[in-house]
Formats: sequence, C-alpha cells, structure tokens
Amino acid sequence: MTLTQRGIIGGSTAMTVTAAAAATLLREPRRAIAGRCQSPAPASPANIALNRLSFGISTRDAAAFAALPGTPDQRYETWVAHQLAPANIDDSVCDQRLRATRLKIKYGAVNQARTLGLLDAPLETLWPLADHPEESERTRPHDEVRVATWIRAVYSRRQLFEILVDFWHNHFNVRATAEAPVTVTWPIYDRLIRTHALGNFRTFVEEVGRSVAMMYYLDNVSNRADGGTGGNESYARELFELHTLGAGNYLKFDNDRGLIPTVSYGAEVYPAGYIDDDVYEAARCLTGWTIADGQPDTGAFYYRADWHDTYPKTVLARRPLEGVAPGPNIPARQGDQKDGKDVFDLVCNHPGTARHLCTKLARRLVDANPPKRLVDAAVAVWMAARGAPDQILQVVRTILLSPECRSTYGAKVRRPLEAVWAYLRATEADLPSDVEAEGGDTNKGGYWSSILYQADQTGQRLFGWDTPNGHPDLASYWANTNGMLRRWNTFFNLSQSWGGNVRIDIAGQTNLGATCAQIVDFWISRLCGFPPTGTVRQDLITFLAAGGSPDAPPVPQRGAPDWGDPRAVSERVTAVVHLLAMSPDFHLR
Repeated sequence: MTLTQRGIIGGSTAMTVTAAAAATLLREPRRAIAGRCQSPAPASPANIALNRLSFGISTRDAAAFAALPGTPDQRYETWVAHQLAPANIDDSVCDQRLRATRLKIKYGAVNQARTLGLLDAPLETLWPLADHPEESERTRPHDEVRVATWIRAVYSRRQLFEILVDFWHNHFNVRATAEAPVTVTWPIYDRLIRTHALGNFRTFVEEVGRSVAMMYYLDNVSNRADGGTGGNESYARELFELHTLGAGNYLKFDNDRGLIPTVSYGAEVYPAGYIDDDVYEAARCLTGWTIADGQPDTGAFYYRADWHDTYPKTVLARRPLEGVAPGPNIPARQGDQKDGKDVFDLVCNHPGTARHLCTKLARRLVDANPPKRLVDAAVAVWMAARGAPDQILQVVRTILLSPECRSTYGAKVRRPLEAVWAYLRATEADLPSDVEAEGGDTNKGGYWSSILYQADQTGQRLFGWDTPNGHPDLASYWANTNGMLRRWNTFFNLSQSWGGNVRIDIAGQTNLGATCAQIVDFWISRLCGFPPTGTVRQDLITFLAAGGSPDAPPVPQRGAPDWGDPRAVSERVTAVVHLLAMSPDFHLR
C-alpha cells in the first residue's frame, strides 16, 4: 500500500469534519489560528515549558519535567533554573550525534562523507577557505552549522538555550551566504552567538560589530574617513534601527538637537531617541574598524588608524536646555577604537534599547503583544544589570517567571522550522548521516542536502533571511496558505523513504492492540500535550476506527481501500499523526 497526502485528508467519509478543519486552516489560516487563540488556553506549566520554551515535546524531556519534585508550578520554576544553566545540563546524547553525523561533499574526484569538523575550527583554518576554487568547500562551514542547528533543535536537552540562540541569530541577522568571508567564518559567528546568548548585551553588541560576518554583511569592513572603496553608514544605521534602540525610537524629522526632548531613567537623562545625524556621526566613529584581508591577510579584526576620522563627533547627546543644541560628546583624537566603544556605550545604556530588546524577548517568549507590566519589569532588570556579565539571563528569568508568562499559552504561532522540529521531536525521529554512495551510486547518499532543500521551501531559510531584520516573529506573516501547505508537505515528505532518510516509525511506537480512542489520545499527548479544540479528537478516532468500534483496536476494512491488508492499520495510524500535525493546535505555542 502507498500512503498519500490526498488519501490522508480524503480517504474516509468519517474524516469530513477534520478534513474541513484542515482545509479551513489552509484556505484561511489567520482565521483558523485566531479562532484557536481565542479558546481557553491550556496554560499548564508543562505546556509552557515543553511547547513554547522548547522546540516541541519529546518523550524524554516530558518525562524529565514530570519527574521534577513539587507542584506543577514548582516543577516549572526548577525547570527554568536548570535551563538557564545550560553548561550544567548533560547533553552528551546530542554531542554524540554531532560527532557521529556525516555530511557529504562531492565535486570532481572528491566524494566524501565528512564529520562536522569545522564547527569548532579556528579562524586560521576557516579563513583560507574563502579563496578555495570549489564552491562546495567555500560553503561547507555554513552547511555544517545548519546541520548542527537541526541536530541541536531536535536532540539537545538545552532547549531554552537553543530557543535563545535562534532569537539572537534573528536579532543580529546576517545572511550567511552574502559573501565568501561570511560563509567560511559562519561557525565562528554561531559560536559568538552561543557564547553571549545569556551574557552581557553591551559586550555582545561590540563582539557582533567586530565579527567578520557583520563587518562584511553591513559593509563596515570598508568604512573609512575619506569614503575610500565604499565608506558608508550601513552598519551604523542597523546598529541603531535594529540592534539597539529600534525603529520606534527613530525621530525622523527632529534634526535640531536643541529641540529633541529628553527622557529620564532614575537620575540619568537621555535624548528621547536618535536622528539621522546620530547614524552619520556613529559611522564616523566606526571608521577604521575593519577586517585584515589584505596586508596582513588573517581575517582577524583589524583597526586601521589611517582610515579613522579623528575630528569631534556628536552621538546621542542630550540638550543642556530646551532649544540649546549640545556640543560634541566624543572628543577629537581619542585613542584607538575609543570612538566606536563610546558609541556602543551610548546605544547600549539607553533606556530605549532596554525597552526595544525586552519587548522583543517578551514577544518571542510569551506573546506577540506582550503586556506593558511584563515589559516594564524586564526593563527594570535590564537597566539595573547593564554591567552584569549575566544581564540577559537575569532579564530572561524575569520574563519566564512572570505571571504573564505562566498564564499565557497559544498566543504564538510556530514558524515553519519550529513546527518541523516539533514534529520530529514528538515522533522520535532519527535524523540521518550522509554516506559517500548509496547502492553503489556515487551521486546518492547526500541526505542532508535533501532535508535542507525541503526545509528552505517552507519560507524559513535557516541563516538565509535576506534583509538585516531577521525572520518575522508574528503570526500575520507565517499564517498564510502557501506557508501552511509547504510545512504540511514537509511533515509528510520527511516521513517517506525519499524524504532525506529520516527514520520515523510511528506505527512502531504505537500499541496497535490499544483501542482507537487510546491510540489517538496517546498521539495527542505526544504532539500537543493538551486536547485539541472542536471535534478533531473524535474525528481522528472515527477515522482510525474506519467503521469499527472506537473502543476496540483498529482493524483493516474488508472492502476498499484496505481489502483486509493488515498494513492498512499502520498506515492509518501514521495518517492520524499527520492529520493531528495539520491541526491549528499543533502550530500554537
């Protein structure tokens, strides 16, 4: 027998209602999702931890959560504390996966299934690859990080950390294939994100600004005082608009600094926002910050004093009196890099940055429209911890332990990759390892290239978002007909033998001797963790029973389409899981 997606949706008249619900989600996804969001939210501590603060439920992690001592709320608090200390979590199973996984590379006479040996490679190893004549060698570092990201999302026990790494990759978005220097040093950029994901934001921002990836992506690599080969304010613009203060603090038409209002935070007074002149002046401060890609040619951060604008600058300076413009607050001829470091101090210490970042974190971790009280509480911690090495950790902890986080569920929609990873975690999928040849055919065995290609078709291209703003984090972008259909196709494709050699044995994990109702409830618990809305559960039971009793084990139909074939039961169970993964409930977090 051959299972098809058309068969899944339309193979039984008993599935009319469920098929209609799936069709509504496909035809009008925003309405279907919004309708579910308005239903009573299953805001249990386990659902929040395993569905929203993880990349989906896995049996291992669900059992570990349930084994924590105390009440459900106490278990949640303990889980948060453990997850915010990722270095203390035994992640040896995931680490072994990373070591064992092979990724194929083939060109000319080369046909190898190599380990992910570049993930920890130093700059001295990666930088020369930018000049390699073979494109597949130049893209190899980026490809390895993509594969490692999938493995960590599916298998790591440090789930909250992986969620935050994903958040910061999007916040400091760089398209990894923008230029060869970016692509070959991608493991270093990924390690930078991982190093600072729970650290100090001021330190984080400067390290990102000094990185090969950001230098080349936003052109500060060629920023010099005389304009040179492309001096510009591209990086400075995004430093203000995306990385720190945010577009909400952009005072577009207020170019007279003497008229810009001030805001206070405690005893500190700041200009209310930034203007275009702040961007231009910051770009001047960052002249000479570049990468050694000539003489010397090492790929390391390099400060060229002869490229630097040594004249005074004015960046985020507040007026002394209303109507009186401030003078320069960055003096002339400071020491090497001091102008740039002053800019980072100014933008990172501003309360507008605190609010912009805390709103984004709360939006990612709680609600698309986070409550003001929650954001205010996070801002207070952010500002108080500006000098702390664990500033971000303190803010994240405040958000996760807030009443708003504990009482909210289903206000977010999984992005495509999150949904795919959740499906793989719930079904205990076994991700592949490439081989040099399959069945004697040297052109086969590259399973990961198939997986990554299929995933890219969902619209969420891992490390491939073109513009600096990163993947959207709102349902209004992702809940669309084409996007929903493509993610459904990906669930189905990955479960097939031709889907990238991902091994998913749904029937083998199911007690086929259980009743139809018990089987459906088992998979609802595995995928969702809570009862789906409407008639989905009953429809799935009716479909699995195929005319028989819901309180008895499923059996093949004697007539069409099963003709008594015992394999029909296994395929119908698999169809139940696919249909459940198509329900609006599965896509909420």
